[in-house]
Amino acid sequence: MSYDQLMGQDELRRQLAAALDSNRLSHAVLLTGPSGSGKTSWGRFLSQAILCPERRGLKPCMVCSSCRCFASGNHQGFYYLEPEKRKLKIEQFRAIRERFYLGSEQKICLIDQAETMTAETTSSLLKILEEPPKGLTFILLAEHPRALFDTILSRCQRYTLQPLSCREVSDLLTKNGRAEGDKAELLARLSGGLPGYAFKMAADDSFDERLIEAKSLAYNLALGRDSAHQLLIWAASLAEKEDLVHLLELIVLLYRDGMMQMLCRRGDNLQGDEESLNWTESICPARLEEAVILINRTIYDMAATNVNRRLLMEKLLIMLQRRLSR
Repeated sequence: MSYDQLMGQDELRRQLAAALDSNRLSHAVLLTGPSGSGKTSWGRFLSQAILCPERRGLKPCMVCSSCRCFASGNHQGFYYLEPEKRKLKIEQFRAIRERFYLGSEQKICLIDQAETMTAETTSSLLKILEEPPKGLTFILLAEHPRALFDTILSRCQRYTLQPLSCREVSDLLTKNGRAEGDKAELLARLSGGLPGYAFKMAADDSFDERLIEAKSLAYNLALGRDSAHQLLIWAASLAEKEDLVHLLELIVLLYRDGMMQMLCRRGDNLQGDEESLNWTESICPARLEEAVILINRTIYDMAATNVNRRLLMEKLLIMLQRRLSR
């Protein structure tokens, strides 16, 4: 991926470019954002820009010896740390700490999931931040910055990545050859503006099969086709699925599309044919809205509580069919 393939984040680009051009970038930078927002990609490109002697603003030249070494993964001044068994341990930090003081050339230490640092690792990092060697910049990436010690936060220049638009995520998938057309647009809508999540779904070989199952369940519920016994069978099967949340999110999108088609007679068509237009004819938008709210509440309950998934699915399917087909 090249710098030009990084989508969106216009405010972040402007702030980082201004800090670099004015030589006001701190020796400790913190990039925050939810999982999948692109923190690692932005951290790497910021590292490359800092190391590049021929950069323009935030954009590295991509042709100098520094950029070529960085692209090949062999830059002597770039150090990358990530958790081992969910923790950034002091042994990892000690293994590279002495190199920070060798020479005066520019060096970057990129720390992924910085909030997983142990207290001992944090203490060692803090000592360097208090008296940093010349030319050394730390770039910390954190999904949960509040988990970092206040003494670390107070010494960092903080920037936050924002969710991308659906169009930006779709274009990113297309440019990187991960998906195209209707599938890229669908993945973008499901991603919530998080490109990493969209890329993960694009690499999922079972996605198309999951979409077919979601359509079948959504249409049957809306048309009241299944008996109570069949709903219990569906519930038992759904409760065992590891990708249950993703399946429910697809059903939410299908029902939202149904509302859009009835209210506006336009919008994206996940079905791709006339079937998705026909099944909504006997359902008012208010019922579909109720269904969307109910499914989203169920997704929240699964994430926030230790609920019995089978009982929850039985309740959800029975209530959905009653509300949609009444």
